[in-house]
Amino acid sequence: MTMSDATLPKGLQEVLASIVDRELAGRMSRVGVAAARCIDQLQAINLVSLEPKSAEEGSADLSLWEQMAPAVADTVATISGLCGVIDEEFPEALSRSGVYSSESSDERAEAEAALVFRAVGSLLKGELAQVRDMVRRPELMASQWALLEELQRLRAHFRRRVGDAVYLSAAATAPVRREDVVPFASQEVQRALLYRSTAADLIKQVRARLEKEDETLPRLVSALTSDFDLFTSMPAWRHVHAAPKRHLLMVKALFLREGLDRAAIEDATTSLLDVLEDVSRELTLDVLASHDLQTFSDASFRLEQARLHVTLATGAAGWAFETALSLIDRLRGRDGDVDALLRRLKKDELAEAEGEALGKAIDELRVALRRLEV
Repeated sequence: MTMSDATLPKGLQEVLASIVDRELAGRMSRVGVAAARCIDQLQAINLVSLEPKSAEEGSADLSLWEQMAPAVADTVATISGLCGVIDEEFPEALSRSGVYSSESSDERAEAEAALVFRAVGSLLKGELAQVRDMVRRPELMASQWALLEELQRLRAHFRRRVGDAVYLSAAATAPVRREDVVPFASQEVQRALLYRSTAADLIKQVRARLEKEDETLPRLVSALTSDFDLFTSMPAWRHVHAAPKRHLLMVKALFLREGLDRAAIEDATTSLLDVLEDVSRELTLDVLASHDLQTFSDASFRLEQARLHVTLATGAAGWAFETALSLIDRLRGRDGDVDALLRRLKKDELAEAEGEALGKAIDELRVALRRLEV
């Protein structure tokens, strides 16, 4: 895939355009394009095709490595290519003068960007050894699941490192948000949001099934299997790492055994739900922190407007309240209590109401958001 300045995120293009020193802008642009190419290529490596179809371990032999070798080689080549561009555009001999210059100076931005790129480039080169040494680790060579999980972990780690370099170098020039300047970061946020909301819906539905004590075991198992099959067919599941996928396969295999009692089914299912929630929490911390913070701020702003409209009896609170509900819906899956509150308020259709009922709903949401921010 050929990349150019035009393929960079709009926020990064604006940062580069604001740099007075066009020679510096050109060097940062070339590293940015190389970083975008690197992230894109890492995403394009098809690891889904390498996923085992069974939760059971395969035999410990070099055939495992042979299956993974092309993906490993592509990873090494991609990272090495970016490191080469960093070395060319920001070599060690580059002057570090200007580090303490004014906040907006190109000299300070150049010095900081150079420090960032060289630091990340050095880290990437060192971490490539972990990829090359995978074949020497017996615990990986004995397990296709473990080998796949480690390769996924390293690939995600490299994407994050490259994104760090682009983000910090852009932040040296102007205040920016990560998802506005890092190539493909906005898509990663959308994937994380999709998983978090989809998983929340599944978990809610499955827990409701488990609470129906009068459900026969065959019907319960059939319903749970259908729920999990539907969930794994959705796009949100594609980008989940190997360990949760293996756990789900283990639970589905357990459902096929004869003589299972309800307690065993509930224990296995609850354990799987815990794993899916752990994935949501990791995404919330690692990918969605900035998104959620901005959403908190925007929703709180709209709720403040709605509350003032109610206090003044303007009759115009509904729009601000409806907007706040839409914003808070983007947090779905982060907190079960907030999700339940949001469902209830949507069902009550309070946006058309005024006075005490709407004011009470606004206050409930404001309290819920404050609790989430803590």
